[in-house]
Amino acid sequence: MRLLLLVLPFFITPLLYSQNYVPDTTLLQKMNRFSFGCYGAMNYYNFTWQTDSIKRNTIDNERLVMDIGYDWTSKIHFNTEIEFEHGGTGVSVEFDRFEEFGEFEFDVSKGGEVLIEQMNLDFQLSPFFNVKVGRLKVPFSLMFQRDEPTDYFTAINSEMESYILPENWTENGITAYGTIDKNQKWKYNIGIFNGLDGSAFNSANWIKRGNQRRFEMANAENIALATRIDYFFNDASSVGMSGYISNTTDNRPKPDLRVKAVVAMAEAHLKYQQKAITISAMALYGTLSNSEALTNQNRNLSNNLNVKRTPVGAAAVGAFAEIGISILGKNGIIKKTKQNNSILYTRWDYYDTMYKTQGAIFNNPRWQRHSVTIGAVYKIIDPVQFKIQYTMRKVGAPAPTSVRGGTKENTFVAGFAFEF
Repeated sequence: MRLLLLVLPFFITPLLYSQNYVPDTTLLQKMNRFSFGCYGAMNYYNFTWQTDSIKRNTIDNERLVMDIGYDWTSKIHFNTEIEFEHGGTGVSVEFDRFEEFGEFEFDVSKGGEVLIEQMNLDFQLSPFFNVKVGRLKVPFSLMFQRDEPTDYFTAINSEMESYILPENWTENGITAYGTIDKNQKWKYNIGIFNGLDGSAFNSANWIKRGNQRRFEMANAENIALATRIDYFFNDASSVGMSGYISNTTDNRPKPDLRVKAVVAMAEAHLKYQQKAITISAMALYGTLSNSEALTNQNRNLSNNLNVKRTPVGAAAVGAFAEIGISILGKNGIIKKTKQNNSILYTRWDYYDTMYKTQGAIFNNPRWQRHSVTIGAVYKIIDPVQFKIQYTMRKVGAPAPTSVRGGTKENTFVAGFAFEF
């Protein structure tokens, strides 16, 4: 990665040399180069969980994301997304290894987070080859294409993906992307990024919390490779697959693990839209090497690090399928020329974050989950949507702390999403 970052300017400069950049002299000229967008979501949750009978209903200001861009030329662009999650600011952690044998220091404000979700330079060289460098979306899973709340039917993002992978997954790195054929049906994306931190892996969410957001800087001793290819039948329908691999050992806060803990994942996905019918599906399989050694080492982590310290699976598996039917609208069963639209949908999810375990690690059936969701979306206009859903989830075993036992977790969600 270090070599690529050094070579990159010399590689792309000749390709951009033909661009005649003239510095702006007035505020109006500079403002014309800016672009601004925004999207967000807010939801109300009503829980009826046998596994947690006293779980209280909540309202979540899920996120507000401001998208700011700047175009120096037709080929050189700047992109950034600033995300406000759950209505507040967050927690930063600093590790000082020279004081008292290493201490974790917290700076705590109030609940929620403010994040730089993306910040990158985009060099659009040709339809066949382009480069982005900075903080980028990792080109893995269907969530890579459907990350804004107006992109998907459900009130919250994909259940299966969100419980296994970092949500709205971004990392620091460099990607090359473009099309393979002249008709621009085949599109590829390949990138290298800083790898995950295995100290935050856990039973319930596997690698999800390994996304390095707890510290002021991300460790980049271990580098990740992510690749993706998609075939587009049209703008709304595509099929594809992606892969991800990285060692995570040396990105831990302390160099306390002596073996490699390699995360390797592959997935296949489908999006299909034909008139009133929309179908989406995805299947994922991932492995983690030396998960027993990683689990044992995580048990010794400091309480101040604020990680789960629970056993970690050697393999995880997940799949989902959903179908939506447009009732009203231009493509609906009942044709309407107005912009409002009503959609009914159903969805099935299955995921097991301890699908396989290693050595003495107990394969806890609690983390095998499947759910069925039914819901509706009312689009006043496409960028302004109201959503409701009811999810019936069943887990493989009651939680050890459950008062009355039971394996059912039923959740009603109502909320809205927007973008501009």
